Amino acid sequence: MIVADEEKQQTIRRSASQALLVYDLQTELPLGQILDMSARGMKIMTEIPITVYRMYYCRMPLEKKINGKREVFFDAECRWCRKNEETSWFNAGFKLRYPTNADAEIVRELVRSWMIDRVEKFNPHSAPVRRKGRLLHKIMAVNVW
Repeated sequence: MIVADEEKQQTIRRSASQALLVYDLQTELPLGQILDMSARGMKIMTEIPITVYRMYYCRMPLEKKINGKREVFFDAECRWCRKNEETSWFNAGFKLRYPTNADAEIVRELVRSWMIDRVEKFNPHSAPVRRKGRLLHKIMAVNVW
């Protein structure tokens, strides 16, 4: 395994709940499919090995609009790449850099939506919580001796 440095990210990554491709803007070809992502980095699956230390200029089309946009742009530096023995494809980790605050916000919202999708998948029978009365009001109505 090739690793750019040994520092590990301390942010929580969310597994992608939809199949999203990341495109290299220079070649206009898909770089790979996102496996997981955080506001600071992502892991993608790709057919060919990715060059470590290289900066990629990326475009990611979105399945649905987020903050009025259908795609997000960012720079991504490959930090590591290794072969996945189960799939015989390659997994690669990237550190993300955003040209705009708006694109960074879109990525944060996308990651948040994946978290919600995951919770709903694990709890398919739960309904939204509905308030039937104020709990504090009910507690205070009880006489205390």
